[in-house]
Amino acid sequence: MVVGESMAKKLWPNEDAIGKCARVGADTAPCRTVVGIAEDVRRGSLSETEMHYYMPIEQFARAEGGLFVRTRGSAAERADDVRRALQPLMPGVSYVTATPMTTIVAPQMRSWSVGATMFTIFGVLALVLAAVGRYSVIAYNVAQRTHEMGVRVALGAQSRDVVRLIVREGVRVVVPGVVLGAALALVAGRWVAPLLFEVSPKDPPVMATVVAVLIAVAIVASWLPAARAARVDPIEALRAD
Repeated sequence: MVVGESMAKKLWPNEDAIGKCARVGADTAPCRTVVGIAEDVRRGSLSETEMHYYMPIEQFARAEGGLFVRTRGSAAERADDVRRALQPLMPGVSYVTATPMTTIVAPQMRSWSVGATMFTIFGVLALVLAAVGRYSVIAYNVAQRTHEMGVRVALGAQSRDVVRLIVREGVRVVVPGVVLGAALALVAGRWVAPLLFEVSPKDPPVMATVVAVLIAVAIVASWLPAARAARVDPIEALRAD
């Protein structure tokens, strides 16, 4: 017999399962020798990995069975072709049923698809709200420094240098918050992982996208009002409250 990884670790922890003996069905069943270890598969549930094993069909005959066929193109369009090709091989009046794998796993995938869609929508909304709030706060703070920028320009500072200073300070304020948020997201990932299928809660592209968006928002929120204020006549800027 060939056993799955989880079964090998469960029955023979810290040991090599190859060559071990296992009885299937009853204590009086013949002892079967493990000749291989296969990667775990999921049956019946996409979220749990069950212990499983494989045996030669001559040793473990069942009244029912199945055959997996890999096709090119749409499996649904080739289902009838597969059925017609296999039907002559079936004894008696048995009827071959050909079902695309997508149809078989669709009931299991539906809940995961809905959950993934909701996660995506809520994640995008949270990112948009964070970006809007960050933009508003930074832009307001920069606008309040119009008098300061007017003084700098009146004393001879170049407008581009003033804008660069404001943008640098805006990014400097954002970076600690982004780093802290990323760290909290990584820590909280362990509780989110069971709700995900074949997706890591520490997905680097997603983390990089969020960080890039928030920093870009900080740059724009600092640059736009700073550039607008730097173009104002220094005398008018000095009169601003």
